[in-house]
Amino acid sequence: MRSDDIRLHLIFDNECHTDALTSLWGFSALIETPQQTILFDTGSNGRVLLKNLQAKGLDILSIDTIFITHAHWDHIGGLDSILELNPNVQIVVSPQLSKNLIRDLNTLSQGVEVVNENPSEILPHIYSTGAMGEAQEHAIMLETQEGIILLAGCAHSGIEAIVQRAKEQFNQEILLLLGGFHLFNKEEDELEKIITNIKALKTRYVCPSHCTGERAKKRFKEHFQDHYIDGGLGIDLGFQGKKVQILN
Repeated sequence: MRSDDIRLHLIFDNECHTDALTSLWGFSALIETPQQTILFDTGSNGRVLLKNLQAKGLDILSIDTIFITHAHWDHIGGLDSILELNPNVQIVVSPQLSKNLIRDLNTLSQGVEVVNENPSEILPHIYSTGAMGEAQEHAIMLETQEGIILLAGCAHSGIEAIVQRAKEQFNQEILLLLGGFHLFNKEEDELEKIITNIKALKTRYVCPSHCTGERAKKRFKEHFQDHYIDGGLGIDLGFQGKKVQILN
């Protein structure tokens, strides 16, 4: 799969880049490839998620897969609203979700895949990192000829550990690291070490948002400079080879 064929849309975030969309606490992104359309997490509120999708002209019925990183409310709150309109989806979830919820989701969709602790291919060239840490959170990895596109929901297991997991799986450059990095409560020395290590792992572009924290975003910008993208609701990203482009 070539990176040029992929589009990413940030459709739910507590950080906002446009007045045309509604911002609440939580995170969701839409991943478009030539073969799949994947909803990555669903934010905290279904009405707002649907409103943002419609405002951006994104077709809810085109979604064929929903990827849920972990069971926290700000990442699963919009799930019911999507399933009411589009039950023709496969759902990939963390083992942290309750057995009762997984059972119900099976009846409301085309089926649920529960990942384990090992990295696994969930679709052609699209992988789960496997459940990591106490929250049993997993991230999504898109394998392209130009490098790995890596999306994290909240990075409770540590964003550096998630990048390391992706490197161990593919031994390729991380073309783009995007999502919530959960660094808002880190001290300056620890922030510096984490960001330095992420860059040393051959991460080309970063797009932090959601729970990353303003101090951490500032440090990422200092380290990555032109390869830093300020994440937030309304951002659309595309690729031209190894270059990440803001489309709007």
